[in-house]
Amino acid sequence: MSNLKKWIEDEMTIDIENELLKHKEKVKNLVQLTKTGDVILKQTDLTAKQKILVYLIGKTYSKVADYTQNETATNKEIIETLGLPEGTVKNVLFDLRNEGIVNSLESGVHRIRVANIGLALSKYFEGESKS
Repeated sequence: MSNLKKWIEDEMTIDIENELLKHKEKVKNLVQLTKTGDVILKQTDLTAKQKILVYLIGKTYSKVADYTQNETATNKEIIETLGLPEGTVKNVLFDLRNEGIVNSLESGVHRIRVANIGLALSKYFEGESKS
């Protein structure tokens, strides 16, 4: 392996499973998963932004567990699952994309940026869900 290739692997490559392992204790207090791929929020007193973040984080864990085929969520899915108004969902996702926490794969299809789960948890759940 070339020096550059090794450096890229060591310094720039994210291991998704290791990244999710770092946050598992916080996440388990926020979300539950079903083997059919449902993401269930454990707390009801969350803001719309927190709900969407928890849902997208849960989708990623669900994908790694092979409970669902992908870690993405559509606007429609988020609106229906979380019971949030369309305008709220669009505004929150716009903010989260601008913050670099969420990626849009195409219009109306989103996923959490795994590398920024820790940032999202510390920024929006500081002092909450501690084990």
